[in-house]
Amino acid sequence: MVAMSEHPQKPVRVAFGSVPKDSGTFTFYRNIRPALAARGISLYCVTVGKPQAELWEDAYVDDGCVQLAATSLNMKRQAQVFTKWCTDNDIDCVMAINSEGILSAIPHLPTHMRVLSRCANAFDHGYRITMSCRERLARIVALTPRLRDDLVADYGADPAKVALIPNGLDAARFEAAAQTRRGTGTQLELGFLGRLEHNQKGVMYLPAIADALSARGIPFRLRIVGKGVDRARLEEAMASHQAEGRVEFMGALTPDEIPQFLGETDVYLFTSHFEGCPNALLEAMMAGCVPVCGLIDGITDFLIETGRTGFIEKLGDAEGFAGTIAALHKDRAKLAELSQATAAEARARYTDEVAADAYAGVIRDLMSEPAPDWTPRPWRAFKPDPNFPGYWRHRIPAGLKAILRKFR
Repeated sequence: MVAMSEHPQKPVRVAFGSVPKDSGTFTFYRNIRPALAARGISLYCVTVGKPQAELWEDAYVDDGCVQLAATSLNMKRQAQVFTKWCTDNDIDCVMAINSEGILSAIPHLPTHMRVLSRCANAFDHGYRITMSCRERLARIVALTPRLRDDLVADYGADPAKVALIPNGLDAARFEAAAQTRRGTGTQLELGFLGRLEHNQKGVMYLPAIADALSARGIPFRLRIVGKGVDRARLEEAMASHQAEGRVEFMGALTPDEIPQFLGETDVYLFTSHFEGCPNALLEAMMAGCVPVCGLIDGITDFLIETGRTGFIEKLGDAEGFAGTIAALHKDRAKLAELSQATAAEARARYTDEVAADAYAGVIRDLMSEPAPDWTPRPWRAFKPDPNFPGYWRHRIPAGLKAILRKFR
């Protein structure tokens, strides 16, 4: 841990657009905030507007969480309140992330405030909001090579401004799990952790993998953690395996319960169609699970070295997944060796300390540069950020909105 005294520079105050709840964005904030504080950078989780306020969960709140304009649906009002809060609190740098109110405020921020964006997911909307008000962006953080390359090739990002920084985790949370020797039971313990929906997470590939393992006579138990719109459909497809005790649905777990679950898991299944830098996969690796993943170019093949820290199969190839798992069942010594290598690699590449060093370097660099040649847009010229599907609603006069609500 780096001591504050090692940083004689002026402390830097960063506003980070997020909501305290169970989400990847807030998990990033929660994980990296203490490490950044040790490096002289104060990170604040800023929630703006009524739609975000309704997602606020008190159980996740810490002393860096701030809620602004909590009853407002007016985007200009949200942007103005946020801008005033930044001015009143001497904010140096803004990371809007996916906050519509903060993104709408960026053109109006004072010139001395730097703007840093962070691309966390490989889909069009995520790329577009990453590049919102691109003329104000001092730096862009991409979590994986896929995100970096897409931003440059398809969304006009300046390669010189893009920094590649994977997510980081608190290694201490998973220390006990990583010390557990894998593959000691008669049956293999398989695990899945994530939102139970197929569009992104690919959960409907799991029944075919279970079928293929069963057909090969591989003794296994697959425990599925999470909740989501496709749970009922997934349970129906897994009915026979549930009846035989091969599949168990565990529901959602709290963050404190996840390390124990992963410590009891030999092989972690990852079936997503698209991701950014998936925390669940990094947690599994940190805990010493051996991941078997579908290929997502520039993401899973960046995070995992196949054959050394896990395996990568063609997404949707149930026989490929089953064949790899069957080989691990047969060679338990190899499974244990891979578990140790995976945990060690995660501690070398994906800790919050490594990520904090990288973010602190980027933030200190951009703060050392001259303020951008930028004139803040006047509030009379306010426009909501155009990269949100419902941005048009802010242009409807209040009277017409009232009439439309009556008809609705």
